[in-house]
Amino acid sequence: MKKRLYSIFTVALCAIAIFSTSAIDSKVTAKADPDKEAKTLISRMNKAVNEKAWNIAAGYAKQIAVHYDNRKIYDQAAQYYDLNARYWEKYGKPEWGIYNTIRADHIRTVVQTYAEVPITQNRALEKFEPVAGAYVGLYPAGKTFSGSPSKSEEAFGKKHAIYLTYTHFNRLYEGGHAFPVKYAEEVKQLGGALQIGWEPHKGLDEVKDDEYMRQFAREANAAGIPVFLRFACEMNGDWTPWHGDPKKYVEKWRLVHDIMAEEAPNVAMVWAPNFLPRDNIDPYYPGDEYVDWVGFSLYTIPYSRGALKLGGNPIDYLRPLYEKYSKKPMMVSEGAVSFHSYQLGQDFTPWGVWQLANMYAYMPRLYPRLKAITYFDLDKRTTNYDNQNNNYDLHDSPPMLEAYKKFTSMPYFLTKVETGAMPDNPVTYKPISEAQNLSGKVNVFTYVKLPLGEQPYAVHLYSGSKLLLKRAYAPPFEMKVDFDALPASGKLTVKVLDKQFRILVTKEFPYKKA
Repeated sequence: MKKRLYSIFTVALCAIAIFSTSAIDSKVTAKADPDKEAKTLISRMNKAVNEKAWNIAAGYAKQIAVHYDNRKIYDQAAQYYDLNARYWEKYGKPEWGIYNTIRADHIRTVVQTYAEVPITQNRALEKFEPVAGAYVGLYPAGKTFSGSPSKSEEAFGKKHAIYLTYTHFNRLYEGGHAFPVKYAEEVKQLGGALQIGWEPHKGLDEVKDDEYMRQFAREANAAGIPVFLRFACEMNGDWTPWHGDPKKYVEKWRLVHDIMAEEAPNVAMVWAPNFLPRDNIDPYYPGDEYVDWVGFSLYTIPYSRGALKLGGNPIDYLRPLYEKYSKKPMMVSEGAVSFHSYQLGQDFTPWGVWQLANMYAYMPRLYPRLKAITYFDLDKRTTNYDNQNNNYDLHDSPPMLEAYKKFTSMPYFLTKVETGAMPDNPVTYKPISEAQNLSGKVNVFTYVKLPLGEQPYAVHLYSGSKLLLKRAYAPPFEMKVDFDALPASGKLTVKVLDKQFRILVTKEFPYKKA
């Protein structure tokens, strides 16, 4: 999708929220003792909190956060960025704190160890939802296969469950088809499912119960494959012609849903905002009975708006949305990692490989209702409809391609779409302290996130503080631990190391076998 900068008004509000606090007390910032400066600001913030002057408290919280951020005391900085967002929410302006929570995520250290446990299914599944695992999907726009699903399968040497394409309202294909019949036939030959971004480029008024829509629905049904229909996606972004009228959007969405339910039972309706902005999404939600899946466009890029964003992480970007909308099965309906910034003329491949690990090796395990990820395989230089700042084309980077193949070949990923699908060994993952019945050899992994995209070299796992159990040297830092050889309860200690084997983080996790 074409993405412009947010409106001048929105940017101005964000700027007020982020920068105006520096003028609260210029004398404070001139103090020589940084600890005394922090204590003074904290005292003033607490006074504002006691008075419920939330806008003033938010301003001081931001100053404290920046103070610690500049001193590279990142965990404390993250704490106060989060407080800034909380106080803006109490003030009635939650959108003013969003970019501060994002900064908090960029600099926060997270270390958590998870255990693999059998899955228990105790709820009804939505259309095409797997019991466990996640579908691997692809938008095949890379230069080596020019939009062809079959050529992309040859190029990747692997199957994908879902292939993505786009069409717009009232477009007719060769032979007078309203539906991309030829593309669907190619996907069917591969045993795949189809995801369609269906876009009303002339606005919502062209969405009508007319012969074009009925023909589209009938041809979708005749395709004989699962279809994920992503109608008017990214509606929360002002770069789309269908943005700005949530009431009309909901009305049109429900119309499309009802026609598909009548004409094309093989169509699952995917409601799919962009991951930002996230403060204006709710009014566009059509209602649970009209939505089968929730999807998000989710891109991780190293440079944006004049600054490096190396602390950006798809797991963090998705988290607040997952917490809110995972009552439905979720998908990354389109997403990618940029490994080259054309704005900087700089390669970020090692960082990109790590972000692919976050996207595929970690994210579906941390978010078990994330049931599909479709990679947007495209070099933006080859487009004329959007900014040309980033390269997502995996075949332009052998390390990125190798990492993608490795991570998407994990047994957790599914290559066939059907309701109730599951891997051969259906499992889920629990934090080690929450896992029960730990016995025998158990697969565990450790999620590590360091400030500003720093990458750890190794993870060592100890029983207690001295007995080394396992080492791992690549994400997702998987290990097989024999719990029968461990005490009935105790602590596992994780040590995160850099290339010089200096300890960066040490964290303990209590466990109980029964």
